[in-house]
Amino acid sequence: MIVRKNISIDQCYVDKLKPFLEKNNGNLSAAIRNAIETASLALAGRTDENGEKASSNVSQNAEFRNGLIENEEFLLVHHTLLEWLINNTSGLLIDESTIYEIINPYKIKEIPELVNYINSLNEKMGWKIKVDAECSQGPEPETASLTLLNGNSCFREVMAHSLALYLAKQMKLDVQGLFCKSNVTKIYFKRFEFLEFQKVPKGFEEHFGCMESTFQEIQKKPEFWKNLIKTHRQQNYQRLSMQRKTFEAFVSGDLPSIAELRRNFELITGKPPVAFTLAEHIIIFKEIYLTDRIGSDIEICTEKNREYVKLIHDYSDRKVCESITKYYSNVFKSINHSFKVTTSPHMILFEFGKNLVSSNTCSE
Repeated sequence: MIVRKNISIDQCYVDKLKPFLEKNNGNLSAAIRNAIETASLALAGRTDENGEKASSNVSQNAEFRNGLIENEEFLLVHHTLLEWLINNTSGLLIDESTIYEIINPYKIKEIPELVNYINSLNEKMGWKIKVDAECSQGPEPETASLTLLNGNSCFREVMAHSLALYLAKQMKLDVQGLFCKSNVTKIYFKRFEFLEFQKVPKGFEEHFGCMESTFQEIQKKPEFWKNLIKTHRQQNYQRLSMQRKTFEAFVSGDLPSIAELRRNFELITGKPPVAFTLAEHIIIFKEIYLTDRIGSDIEICTEKNREYVKLIHDYSDRKVCESITKYYSNVFKSINHSFKVTTSPHMILFEFGKNLVSSNTCSE
């Protein structure tokens, strides 16, 4: 029900309503409603979960935000717009210097201090996110976990990202696991040793920066990547993407040697073949095979003593099929695991297992 009344207000009261008028673009009715809500909250004297006056906290937090806006440290951003920005930059790393604008590394030295500071900042910003922490004893904990409760899931993602980067750089704690649900985000950390301070640790990059290296490459050669993606889409990804030397070998008929394939493997993975289990080799092979797109699909099994790789292709020419079979046979020989290869139209099957002879075999 809307009640309309003619009221008289002296100029001094209009002046007191000025902050509410500015907030509501000069709309006197909206300004009066805001003033009544504020007064009602103050008179009700509601208390928060700690038994403190909620109205006092609300007022202080509003003054804090207004002060930062006036100093141009904060900007008013629409909720939906900020969500869009966060969703469309997911997988890109926040700059370390940006985090230090929010969290002072000279003041925050321990996890409890960090949690208290972030919870206080959350309350002032109105993000409604509560952060809890668990960590092992000592000034340099070996393990820790952070739990972010409630609030908007997008805002929690940004906060989790920021806290994880701070802990990685300042307390040498890398991300071991990330658990996300509709109202909770939990991060597990474990101590690691920094080898290069300028780089972020592997676990942190895996969970929060999965698209970072990809975007860096796109930014280096934007026209190349735009044209490549456009061409792949137009041709429904019916294009090859093999290494130049591999292409040369296929054209010439002189396939790469086992030693050369072993060197290529080390360049790709950064480790020699002996550093990986057979199951790990198969998973790496699948990624490379699908990226090269020499074949159309792949099926694998990594169960111990039942390992196999089934390559699917669209080639019908016998010589092409023989070259592909020989090439991938050499690839698997280079990792020093016994196998049996079987071919049929549009399929090449590599079977590994304890029952095979020590030397590599081939059958059709």
